[in-house]
Amino acid sequence: MKRRVYIETMGCSKNRVDSEIMLASLLNDQFLYEGTIDNADIIIVNTCGFLSSAVSESIERILELSEFKEKGNCSMLLAVGCMIERYKETLLAEIPEIDGLLGTSDYTRIVSVVNNFYTNEEYKTDLNQKPLYAEQNSEVRRVLSTQYHAYLKIAEGCSNNCSFCNIPRLRGRQVSRSMESIRDEFALLISSGIKEINLISQDCSSYGYDLDKSQRLLELVHHLLESTTDDFWLRIFYTYPNRYPVELFELMNQDHRLVSYVDFPFQHISDPVLKAMNRKISRKRLEELVDTAMTTVDSIALRSTFIVGFPNETEKDFQELLEFVEKGYFSHVGVFVYSHEDNIDSFQMGDRIPSEVKHQRRDLLMEAQQRVSLQKNRAMVGQTQKVLVEGEYEETELLMKGRNQFQGVEIDGLVLINEGTAQIGRFNPVEITEAHPYDLIGRIIEQPKK
Repeated sequence: MKRRVYIETMGCSKNRVDSEIMLASLLNDQFLYEGTIDNADIIIVNTCGFLSSAVSESIERILELSEFKEKGNCSMLLAVGCMIERYKETLLAEIPEIDGLLGTSDYTRIVSVVNNFYTNEEYKTDLNQKPLYAEQNSEVRRVLSTQYHAYLKIAEGCSNNCSFCNIPRLRGRQVSRSMESIRDEFALLISSGIKEINLISQDCSSYGYDLDKSQRLLELVHHLLESTTDDFWLRIFYTYPNRYPVELFELMNQDHRLVSYVDFPFQHISDPVLKAMNRKISRKRLEELVDTAMTTVDSIALRSTFIVGFPNETEKDFQELLEFVEKGYFSHVGVFVYSHEDNIDSFQMGDRIPSEVKHQRRDLLMEAQQRVSLQKNRAMVGQTQKVLVEGEYEETELLMKGRNQFQGVEIDGLVLINEGTAQIGRFNPVEITEAHPYDLIGRIIEQPKK
């Protein structure tokens, strides 16, 4: 009997890629993909364990899905991913509804685990062994995102050891994929009609530092751009500033398929806080990097993330960060409240700043960025931009949705189209007619018939 598999992903885009690899492995072994929960024989939850709030969300969702073992067809509930690595010692005992566990290291063994469950063989898995891309380079995926954009993971794990982060404990030290395997997957995505490919890892700037010098991020980007003449967008997420190859700025001017968009997770700007975070970079260096980007690239969107309420963040440190954001460098900013996790190095510093102060600082920073974003968006009114149109806007059938090169998928704003006929899944010329802090409004510029 061909069993039907439903898979649900919590957390980040890296998790989504892992889910797509697991699904492809199961489909290749004669399992069937099931898009609804009710009819699924096997339910897989790919969990997040980065923050306690994400752990609580994952546990709550697992318990909700376990009900389908009684009211649906589900006979196996499998929990995988980061939360499993974090709580592997107690999870099965505390949530007996779970039939099996897979950590971040052994999700490639999904087929044998599921088959062993149904043949009543002894369940075995090694949650301590971290992933080696030598084993994963040949893995295929079943892309679950829209058919027009896809994520391409270039490395696993992280070696930065930031004091607020538990990723090295959950996913191990960075291990880069070979450039050849990335190129092969890239070619498959392009040939399937994908129009935007987003390179992801925990730290894309450090790609290849565990390989030889000919395989680094700059060389990888050149390699991918030169491998095809197709029209597409290449976007890079999670580029730590420490090792970012500044040569990419000039390449954005030379080949517009590399979008003029940089995702820099700065986390803070005050030197005392950066030092306590173990970020290994100074404010001076961060400002030099921003200046190089904005003076080199003709038109660029910078995105960053910041953490407020870190244990040693003083009011002076926060004001320094607020003034930095108000200078208007960034098109998009994400702000996170420091989370006092029990498996991070900064845990020993204590949780010194009251929750209400943390949230006040977050709100002030976001309000400042909204003013900046609105100003930057208003400057686009009247421009005709290249927009990847991805379909109908969920909130109303009267609008189509798309993104320009300055808007990262799922985290930034949209271009909402209220006039004209768009070609879905393709790049369309759109005149921007209206601006808001997050979204832009525009109309399709009709092309002359050939």
